[in-house]
Amino acid sequence: MEFRVLGSLQVVDDTSELTPSAAKVRAVLAMLVLRHNQIVSTRELIDELWGERPPPTALPTLHTYVYKLRKMLGTSGPATVVTKPYGYLLATSPETIDVYRFERLVADGWSALERQEPEHATEALSQALALWRGPALANLAAGELLSAQITRLEESRLRALQLRLDADLRLGRHRELISELKELIATYPLNEDFYAKLMTALYQVGRRGEALEVFQNLRQVLVGQLGLEPSPALCRLQQRLLSGDPALEQPDLEPRPEAAPRAPERAGAAKPAQLPGDIADFVGREQVGDQIAAVLSGPAESGTAVRVICISGMPGVGGTALAVHTAHRVRAGFPAGQFFAELGGEGAPADPAEVLAGFLRAAGITPGDIPADRDERSKLFRTWCSDRQVLIVLDDAGGAAQIQPLLPGSAGCAVIVTSRFGLHGFAGAHMVELDPLSAGEGLELLARIIGPARLESERIAAEQIVRLCGRLPLALRCAGSRLAASQGLTLTKFAERLEDPRSRLSDLCVADLDVRTAFRGTYERLAEPERSLFRLLGLLQTPHITTGQAGALLGCAPDHAERLLARLADCCLLTARPGPLGEVRYAIHELVRLYARECLERELDTYAEPVADGHAGEHRMAEPARGPAAIPAPAAGDVERHGGADALAGGGQDGSYPLPVPSAECVNGGAARVLGP
Repeated sequence: MEFRVLGSLQVVDDTSELTPSAAKVRAVLAMLVLRHNQIVSTRELIDELWGERPPPTALPTLHTYVYKLRKMLGTSGPATVVTKPYGYLLATSPETIDVYRFERLVADGWSALERQEPEHATEALSQALALWRGPALANLAAGELLSAQITRLEESRLRALQLRLDADLRLGRHRELISELKELIATYPLNEDFYAKLMTALYQVGRRGEALEVFQNLRQVLVGQLGLEPSPALCRLQQRLLSGDPALEQPDLEPRPEAAPRAPERAGAAKPAQLPGDIADFVGREQVGDQIAAVLSGPAESGTAVRVICISGMPGVGGTALAVHTAHRVRAGFPAGQFFAELGGEGAPADPAEVLAGFLRAAGITPGDIPADRDERSKLFRTWCSDRQVLIVLDDAGGAAQIQPLLPGSAGCAVIVTSRFGLHGFAGAHMVELDPLSAGEGLELLARIIGPARLESERIAAEQIVRLCGRLPLALRCAGSRLAASQGLTLTKFAERLEDPRSRLSDLCVADLDVRTAFRGTYERLAEPERSLFRLLGLLQTPHITTGQAGALLGCAPDHAERLLARLADCCLLTARPGPLGEVRYAIHELVRLYARECLERELDTYAEPVADGHAGEHRMAEPARGPAAIPAPAAGDVERHGGADALAGGGQDGSYPLPVPSAECVNGGAARVLGP
């Protein structure tokens, strides 16, 4: 399968063409192809398709377009559309896209020119230009985002053409170039570089008078249309022609490439620009955003070390959104470019070696020059960054070992890392721990999604939705997207649905936004002892957790329970705060507690032993709100054995209690498995 954007958008599979006929589906495909293997947010796609005023059905319509693309591409072929948080990604080999091959050939030609190999350069650049079949994406009615991409591609084409002309001039092909240059001047009447090359070519074949006439023609055009004189570089070239400079070879319009052994810049692209699009309705975080921006904009504290910001928080708290938003705020301070890598992924964590290969390709290093060894790639990347100011955003990092090879070594560079795991051992980093939004910020976010008028008409219900979402940005986006997609669903009715804890997580799921999926990603990375404790925390009916309660649930010593609680806090599934008498007080978010309870119920359903009919209900979990008789109150001795009444949160005046957990022996200082094999 091959994707072609250098001309009309085409999708070709062997000999058949699969290009979508619908214009908006083609636009979605073009966005995904141009950002292949990178997330394209739903907001960007909606903005491209409908501009500033999308219809109420924009989101479900977009889902339909993506479904059509999936049906066209298949699920097991060389290219697939993958759903990601907040967007979609076209997973395919870069070799299937003509613009990737074009940029690789242009970079090869640029490198050959630096090595003074004009024959190799003109061959590579000619092959690159031959990939063009007409204006980029000619069969699209491009919106703002695609128009910017088309402009970039056309500029890349023009730059490749200029490089090829440079190579031909170095080879002495002046006579052959005169006709082509005259045609280019007619097409680009204000491009001084083409005039300079034509003047040089005419001079080299003995047509000095015509060369000077070209200069006068350009001057008349510039003065007549713009009121400007030709550039100083072109004026110097005219003087050299008038004086008959014997050393004249080619125009001095721009500095010659340095001879120092450094990686070549990618031709046609001045710098890498991999940051995902910013979120238009980003809300809150002003203070922490200003602090991060101040660190990134200021000099390194040590004077020589790279600046590193580590943003952590519970799943769905908006760490990635804050990192991308802040990166866009400070990107002007990093003129050499910005890199972005998603380190978590849906399966295994990203291999730093593969991430480095992507960075080096974006920096303009030809694939053949990228070392196979990870450490060598890391050294080459640090070398490329050594005299540049670049910003790197590493999203969903699993630990310091995954981050370290990706760091530049220059103090002019900066790195933003987001993680669902505490990175407190990362030396020299500025740590930022995010909490859920405030109630006011939650209302503002909801208003931006569903509209201020709709929110104000049911403000009490809106406040209730914010509370039931735990002020978690991802949950609020799920709620807002569901309300925006269902204009007939009132806020009051939706708030009543969210009041039911048994279905709340299911209601906070719409399309590719899912609170449960965000929690699952962290839960599946836990070791089994932490999973066991996490599941049992779903029994508690209070957000506060003590080591005594955890020890009672696991039936182990408080010291071991403390270690497990600390690990859950490091994974941002719990928060740790200092309590009275030096005791650490842990807390669990309500949505996390509901997910923990679901995990426990699923585990019980999986491993429960068959029981006689009529008694099966005694072995199933039940919400305390369903009635105090669902679970009998424990005997006094049971309560004392589990650390007293405080150890079993939820035993209240209504007589309901969470399921009592018998003591389990400790094995080698660790709790024996309570549930599961």
